[in-house]
Amino acid sequence: MAVSATLRTTEVEVAPGAAARCHVLVRNNSAVVDQFGFDVRGDVGDWTRIKPEHANLMPQQEVSVELTFVPPRSPDVLAGEHPFALMVSSREDPAGSVVQEGTVTVSPFTEHDAEIVPVTSTGRRAGRHTVAVDNLGNQPHPVEISAADPDAKLTFRLRPANPVLEPGTANFVRIVARPRKYFWKGKNRRLPFTVRLHSPDADPIEIAAAFEQGPLIPRRFFWLFPLLFALLLLLVLIATTLLRQRPVSVAGPSPSAASATSATSASSSPASTSSPPSTPSSSASAPPTSAAGANDQPAGSGSGTSTSATFTVGAEAYPNVGGGPQLFSYVVPPGPSYAITSVVLRNPAADTGQVQIRHDDTVVGTFSLAQVNQDARGQLTFRPQPPPVVAPGERVTLAVSCTNTRDPCTPSGVFTATLVP
Repeated sequence: MAVSATLRTTEVEVAPGAAARCHVLVRNNSAVVDQFGFDVRGDVGDWTRIKPEHANLMPQQEVSVELTFVPPRSPDVLAGEHPFALMVSSREDPAGSVVQEGTVTVSPFTEHDAEIVPVTSTGRRAGRHTVAVDNLGNQPHPVEISAADPDAKLTFRLRPANPVLEPGTANFVRIVARPRKYFWKGKNRRLPFTVRLHSPDADPIEIAAAFEQGPLIPRRFFWLFPLLFALLLLLVLIATTLLRQRPVSVAGPSPSAASATSATSASSSPASTSSPPSTPSSSASAPPTSAAGANDQPAGSGSGTSTSATFTVGAEAYPNVGGGPQLFSYVVPPGPSYAITSVVLRNPAADTGQVQIRHDDTVVGTFSLAQVNQDARGQLTFRPQPPPVVAPGERVTLAVSCTNTRDPCTPSGVFTATLVP
């Protein structure tokens, strides 16, 4: 064999981050000058230095090769034994290479780090945190995790509370902090606490965190609830008004219809009894309009234009409806103008409230419904002075304010008018 090698120390112990050395005696046993190379095999090769890396030896000449082991202080190099082999190769006789084996024992060390996320949690009943624990050492080791607050206002639940950390790994511990007492309203309350990590072979670690407890009833509820309640009340009032209010008819019959019906009712009109035979007057009654609750009765004559006319305005006003009195109108049809000489107000149901007679926006007279009932016949005759003149397209209106307890008010007015020359 062209070369021989002797490892003086086969077992070497080294601490992470430190250095340890051993020597190998290499001898050239051949009769020629040869060059020898040195190479360390195994996982220790990444952190082993060789000096020299190769040597030229005369026959029977020896050289001492130094191996320096420098394992890093990291979890990449685990604690324990790491076997290695030193290969001495000959350039002149490759088949005559030799190998020397040994063992490097790396001492254990413990180091860990921790971080909590979030540092401050917010909630009404509980705050949730996560602690990430990193094992920066080169051996597995357990760690004990606990949490406490200085005022004893919180309780804690940790899962897991005693994890075993493997080298180069991170473990996650869930922490749930719950207050011992709750409160209904007010500002948030900050409750600080401390998370402590303890390991037998390392210094303890303390992490500051906090739970910000909020009230059971959120602050926005105190202004949002009245707003929603007011909006709901407004919608109810609008819906009630729309359901109770009935549309008012403002349409009057055409003159042709009045002329066609006047002949059939001439004998029953009160005005016809006082007219001369040559110009009889009569009143024609139009069918009631159910949507408006009013009966309009324009006047007509069998021949020519009548000198007097009667028409009726009926009402059906619901009690306790806001927005002022309810209006029930008659629109004067196209034709001549008339002067209203008398109005017969009737209150057959003995309703309570008030009724106004209006000519467009002008109030002609105001009466209480109880005043209408004073007469034995349950009616009241009103003669305005001076008589208002109504032209085609103008309105004659009953404005009714009903104060009944339940049923609607149903007054009516029979208007008598004379032709204005």
